[in-house]
Amino acid sequence: MKRYITFILYYFSVFSLSAQSMMTVEDLRTSNIVQSDRDMERYVWAIGYGYDIESADQSALNALSQTSMVRTTVVDNKIENVVSGDTARSTVGTKVSSVATASIYMENVKRIVLQDADNQKRVLRYMTRADWDNRESKLKDKIMQYIDNGQMMNSPEDILRCYSWAHALLRSYSKEDIVVEGISARQWLLTKMREVLDDIKIAVIGAEQNKDNKNYPFKLYLDFTYKSDPLSNITFGYFDGSGMVDGESVKDGRGMVSMKKLPDTFNITIDCNMIDLARQLDPTVAVLLPTAPVFEGSVKSIETTPKGVKPRETFDSSSEKVVSAVSESLAKSESSYAAVEAPLNTEAYTKIMTDLVASFSKLSNIDTRKYFTDSAWEDYQKIVVEGNPTVARTPEWKFMKLDTLVLCRAVPLKLKFSGNKSFVEDVVFRINANTNKVESVAYKLSAKTEKEIMEKEWDERDRLTLITFLEDYRTAYCLRDMSYIRKVFSDDAYIIVGKVLQQSKKKYDDKTELINTDGKAVYTRLSKKEYLTNLQKSFASKEFVNIRFEECDVEKGYNAKAGIYAVQVRQLYYSNNYADDGILTLAIDMRKEANPLVRVRVWQQQRDVDYTAEQMIERTVSTDSGIN
Repeated sequence: MKRYITFILYYFSVFSLSAQSMMTVEDLRTSNIVQSDRDMERYVWAIGYGYDIESADQSALNALSQTSMVRTTVVDNKIENVVSGDTARSTVGTKVSSVATASIYMENVKRIVLQDADNQKRVLRYMTRADWDNRESKLKDKIMQYIDNGQMMNSPEDILRCYSWAHALLRSYSKEDIVVEGISARQWLLTKMREVLDDIKIAVIGAEQNKDNKNYPFKLYLDFTYKSDPLSNITFGYFDGSGMVDGESVKDGRGMVSMKKLPDTFNITIDCNMIDLARQLDPTVAVLLPTAPVFEGSVKSIETTPKGVKPRETFDSSSEKVVSAVSESLAKSESSYAAVEAPLNTEAYTKIMTDLVASFSKLSNIDTRKYFTDSAWEDYQKIVVEGNPTVARTPEWKFMKLDTLVLCRAVPLKLKFSGNKSFVEDVVFRINANTNKVESVAYKLSAKTEKEIMEKEWDERDRLTLITFLEDYRTAYCLRDMSYIRKVFSDDAYIIVGKVLQQSKKKYDDKTELINTDGKAVYTRLSKKEYLTNLQKSFASKEFVNIRFEECDVEKGYNAKAGIYAVQVRQLYYSNNYADDGILTLAIDMRKEANPLVRVRVWQQQRDVDYTAEQMIERTVSTDSGIN
């Protein structure tokens, strides 16, 4: 492994942070020094109180940002007596607080969790006086960085995020000296965002009515496009006839909403702010976003029943007929696969899939357990129980064969998790052609990622094998399947993990690697045992995990390297207490297809143009026992 390790280390700065479950002596000493600096000669600081560490930490950040500032109201814990260096107290359970809107930018903000007081958690947030005094110039640099990043982005989701964050920071910038293309940055950003939003089109492409559902009988299937291409990784909100629903997601241009009644038109509000990601990458932006204005063009008025789309009753499971409701633009985005041909009986597979959809849609009482092996049933139950799925559009089955398996691609589901977070996912069912039992279930890759793999000039079997592996790998993380992850990593795997430093959600400890400073990632090399131990702890703190792959770059080895694959994808990670966006690179040994092994796993916050899948294959030396 020495040659390969040298190559990896050349491209990564690896830092190691030791986990701490309690405040150390050094923390205590630093805390005393900071708090004794009452005249703010060396530090600017504030203490926040809350019912848990997260709320106390947010209170401390808000308090720190309020020093000599104008205030606006946002949703959070109430802060009283906020003056530089004084204690910021939070009333447990209240939700209104004040934050600054001028000179708020804070960089290199440190955190120490103090001992509890009055049955409340306490967090100290502080920064050096030098960093405090340099906020204005650093704020300008950060605004320009987001503007520059937005200009280089290709996807509308990323463009909107960068420009929205730049605009949020501009609201706290006191000068008017930032000019882009000859005009004020404020006006330039609004114009550019409006141009992107104007090119986003949303249409109802299907509607169903379930008369047995007394609360939300109507389901509308939506098509999201940008310049005629399907949108992904964007979230939206809408009024369902009873209240506002936020955090709805889109995948491959598809979305679904449930309605109490069916008005002639309704509004979709596109989320330009992506605050979940901001909390991890830029805490200053996250503080400002709750008060950000709604951008012109982000609210779309949608016709509920456009020409050619009429509500129909939910399909009859006994008829075994499935009607497609996919728009032409969405259908074009789907990867093309050859359907299974005779002598296979597709009617039997259609029967299985129709019964499954009817079952979890609560349209029938069919016992579907008989269709699954034990392990497949266990994964299927995780999806059904945790995700509370509903059909995201009327399914249209595509069947294809891979060895002894018939792949059903796929059942489109909308998964709804606690915290009002939802994702649209396609679930693939792999059915044994001999037993007619489902052997495994997996979340389908995005249409764009599949297309990039299927366009490779490889044998179709190689392409499907890689797609199947990536589906299983992604699904294992989404379902927190430690047994699969433990099996798929080789014992000598070279693992580089990166984490955008964040605030801990745990109520019982505080770890230094979970502290948000400047939104940069920390890279650490771990053994397989260390990686799995940390991963299991991480999974235990999460109510859900959703991982998506985009911008896929893949290569495969030939001759002596046959069976070795290099994959580099943009990975978007979401959970109830963490979110990040980075580049994941894998070296996969599939010489024994029944036992694929991840030999190398590297996560980067940004793509390295000198570290691609092709270069990984070129530098790889294949041996009988592994990869060097």
